[in-house]
Amino acid sequence: MIEGLDYKKYPALYVDDEEMALETFKAQFRRDFTIHTALSGEEALRILSQQPIALIITDQRMPQMGGVALLEEVTKQYPNTIRMLMTAYSDMDIVIAAINKGQVYRYFPKPYNEDELRESIKEGLERYYLIRERERLYAEKIELIKRMERTNRLTAVGTLAAGMAHEINNPLVAINTFLQMVPQKYAEEEMDKEFWEHFHKVVISEVDRIRNLIGRLLKYSRFSEKEELHLEETDINQILQDMATFLDNEAKRKGLTIQQDLTSGMPTALLDRERMKQVFLNILLNAIQATFRGYIRIKSACIEEDGEKFLQIAISDTGIGISEEELQKLFNPFFTTKQRGGSGLGLITCHQIVDEHRGTIDVQTEVGKGSTFIVTLPLDLRRYNRRRIERRREEDRLI
Repeated sequence: MIEGLDYKKYPALYVDDEEMALETFKAQFRRDFTIHTALSGEEALRILSQQPIALIITDQRMPQMGGVALLEEVTKQYPNTIRMLMTAYSDMDIVIAAINKGQVYRYFPKPYNEDELRESIKEGLERYYLIRERERLYAEKIELIKRMERTNRLTAVGTLAAGMAHEINNPLVAINTFLQMVPQKYAEEEMDKEFWEHFHKVVISEVDRIRNLIGRLLKYSRFSEKEELHLEETDINQILQDMATFLDNEAKRKGLTIQQDLTSGMPTALLDRERMKQVFLNILLNAIQATFRGYIRIKSACIEEDGEKFLQIAISDTGIGISEEELQKLFNPFFTTKQRGGSGLGLITCHQIVDEHRGTIDVQTEVGKGSTFIVTLPLDLRRYNRRRIERRREEDRLI
């Protein structure tokens, strides 16, 4: 029993085609509950359409619309309303139909036991209260997540601006110094070879660095929901093999091997092939750069979860691993674990591409032992309702 629950706040509806039965029911339970009555299934549906009803109890044997048919309609239109059935018959077929079609919470023989029915109504109203409370908490959680997402987007914009300023300011120092020295060096009788050759090359390199950074930022900004994916049936194993071949020499230069453990007979998936190449190229390159001895391993498999099939690709390394603090920032713009030369845009781009395919990218890591990046992709993102699956999982957790 829920302590302090005011049962009168949650109206109940009793349906019976006998007026005397309605009057008797109302007289028996009006002190405990808010009771509405209806002489037919049609009248009951009209009442339900006009005001919220927490619980409905209906007699089975009524003209035109029987109790099971009424509860079946209530299930479709008002699924949160708790449904109970009364029948004067011991025919189990009726009870089974009520359970299967009307999804009844309880059924009672007629005539009923008043005390037993009173307790059952209380339990039914408590169940209704818990369902509504669960929905309220879920709605609050969704709203909180939305607020967090808005905050995160604003934070990301600030991070992008700060990162952009930092990344561009560094090369601008060298460029600015060079330009300030040009008039003086130009006026010198003897040409300063180091300045005009070495320093000039440094400036050109820094300009290229800024151009490359801006190019990567523009490429990242283009990955938005407004830009359509170019979907085609794709063999994920072929992409993985191509990327492994492409980076094989890079791995060999560090004394590493790229091992391929690809499941044969993998189903094709609707993917944007070029973007997926970018994802696995980035992840493999990161793995090579983070590993100084050992190997990189690529595994592929087809898995099933919640009745849906997915491609799952795991890329493991025997590298330095990622600390807990770094892991929290891993997909932030401009954050990088590389000592130098990293802009931090690679992994956030991977995350964006995978998310556009309604997939997920997860990381398992241990400092000093290595990391595993796991990419999971639905076979057909057009039919995969990620929000529905996530909501169902959240609802299961709340129950």
